[in-house]
Amino acid sequence: MNRGLLVGRAVCQHRARSEVVGRALAQHRAHDALSVKHMVALRATYSTAPTPTPTGRFVLPEKYANMIRNLLQPFVPRYQGPAIGLAIYTSCTTYPDFDAFWLAQCNMPHTFQTWFSTTSFYVWMAMVRLRASPHAKHYMQGLIDAFFRDAEAKMRASGVTSGRIVNDTLKDLVSSFKGTVMSLDEGFATSDAVLAAAVWRNLVPEDDAVLQVDAVVRFVREQLSMLDACKMEDVLAGGFKFGPVMGVAGDKAGDKETKLSG
Repeated sequence: MNRGLLVGRAVCQHRARSEVVGRALAQHRAHDALSVKHMVALRATYSTAPTPTPTGRFVLPEKYANMIRNLLQPFVPRYQGPAIGLAIYTSCTTYPDFDAFWLAQCNMPHTFQTWFSTTSFYVWMAMVRLRASPHAKHYMQGLIDAFFRDAEAKMRASGVTSGRIVNDTLKDLVSSFKGTVMSLDEGFATSDAVLAAAVWRNLVPEDDAVLQVDAVVRFVREQLSMLDACKMEDVLAGGFKFGPVMGVAGDKAGDKETKLSG
């Protein structure tokens, strides 16, 4: 009798478990049916085509653009200096009368030193104009760097291959350039007589080159006036051109004494 009770209890428990499993299967099937319906609804709502990529360019809002612009503004002249200096130096090296005046009328030899002295003269005039810019330090440094890179290239092109010789020569040229700039600055700031003395010492060291020195002094005043009339943005772009040295055309070495005495 006890055995029959045990068997009955086991059957009841088995039926209860079967009902639980059945209900779980029913819930699972209902969930699957809802998932299928949800997927169908999604396919009907959203397109399966690939999302098109935006063709427009992203534009930073003006507020943040101004903040970044103001933040980077102090560093702009430093990075623009080399390009601006090269543009100005290109204009300084296109003076038209190297052979006609500096060599023929000033009796200067056709050497590297003559080229360096005359080019220093034109670079100095450009530096005088650049000093009016609030960022003159960066622009003048770019101009001087371009000048000395060109000087080094000319030395190497002439056959100088020793790095030690090139470096020693460049050091001497730097000292010479500083002296030329200081003496011309003094003459420009004081009087034509002091400026003529600076021109004679640094450019035309000939005892009988009085007319040539006078022509160069007048040329300095004329060209600095021309540069002063140019807008600063035109100067920074190299948009200026030096004219020829006037006033000695047609003079010969044998006519100097006659013209001075007359």
